[in-house]
Amino acid sequence: MTGTEFEDFVVELCRRDGCTDVRRVGGSHDNGADVRGHLPDGRSMVIQCKRYAPKRKIPSREVRDLLGAKVHFRADVAIFVATTYFSGPAEKFATANGILAVHRDHFGLWNNGASLPSLGAVNGLGQGDRRHRERWRETYG
Repeated sequence: MTGTEFEDFVVELCRRDGCTDVRRVGGSHDNGADVRGHLPDGRSMVIQCKRYAPKRKIPSREVRDLLGAKVHFRADVAIFVATTYFSGPAEKFATANGILAVHRDHFGLWNNGASLPSLGAVNGLGQGDRRHRERWRETYG
């Protein structure tokens, strides 16, 4: 799956969950937003999508960029969707600034039927338990 295909996939998950006016706007000069639209409750949202290899982590600077995009687009909600995990500082920054950080485990929940709004309840609650992290290290080094 390419980065563009990943963004399109996120658009379809948003639509499945009742989001409206959802469109992919990613590409060069996107001002930090890959997807824009409205949540089912009407709040505007801006989404940054990153399709990274499992060994990479999302650094805090990329989450800070999304906060800038939220301000730029005057969005009510900022969501960062990633195929990997966030660094500790990135996850802390996201939760401290009201950004929904959807890492690979939460993305799996979303893909398997959990709604996007429901992911807010697990935001910032860590990225896998000890056994999960050990299996991840064994698999990806």
